[in-house]
Amino acid sequence: MDVLITDVTEMGDENYCVAGWDIAAKRMVRPLPNGSNWPKASVAQHGIVAGKLVRVTLRGGSNGTFPHRTEDMPIDPSLIVALNGVFSDWLGASAPQVAASLSGAFGGHLRCNREWNGVKQGVHVRPGVQCSSLVAVRVPRESLSFAESFGRLKATLDDGSDKYQFTVSNKILKEAWRAGGLAAVNNALPARGEFHVRIGLARPFDDPPRCYAMLNGVL
Repeated sequence: MDVLITDVTEMGDENYCVAGWDIAAKRMVRPLPNGSNWPKASVAQHGIVAGKLVRVTLRGGSNGTFPHRTEDMPIDPSLIVALNGVFSDWLGASAPQVAASLSGAFGGHLRCNREWNGVKQGVHVRPGVQCSSLVAVRVPRESLSFAESFGRLKATLDDGSDKYQFTVSNKILKEAWRAGGLAAVNNALPARGEFHVRIGLARPFDDPPRCYAMLNGVL
């Protein structure tokens, strides 16, 4: 199975969650080596970045819970093959699918803990809901902005229907932020007028448990 990498997100303890577009099936998948996240060494070994194409071999089926079960795909870590070339046409016809709105992308299951100045915060999906856990929208550059809040990098996104605030989990943007603050984050964004913005759900946490939406990447 050939997978175009779209999302590389920090998970702590030098582990990363990697997701991508199944070229043949035309759907999002989350390849999980032995059913787990990718260690830093594996990400470096295979040159895992957004746009990289990798060939993976399934190793059983997902036995997790929804919504992550929609895309979870255990793979054999010893059979990962990084293919040549890096994809960059994220706004073209061959790019992974984008949705008209985040609400529609999550099947109408998106909720929030609060709303401040018209911006939905604590955006989440309840555990067990059968919907996608990895989605994307296409927005103008000015519809995305970044800020620091309580020691975290946050993003505010206007998808044309609603405004949302997300914690940023993307590897590249967080590394830029730690190195040079918000200026470095903005410099790390693609140099064009429209963005392909990736949003993914975290595994359930909090009390009661929720699958919080995170900014997984800007392509």
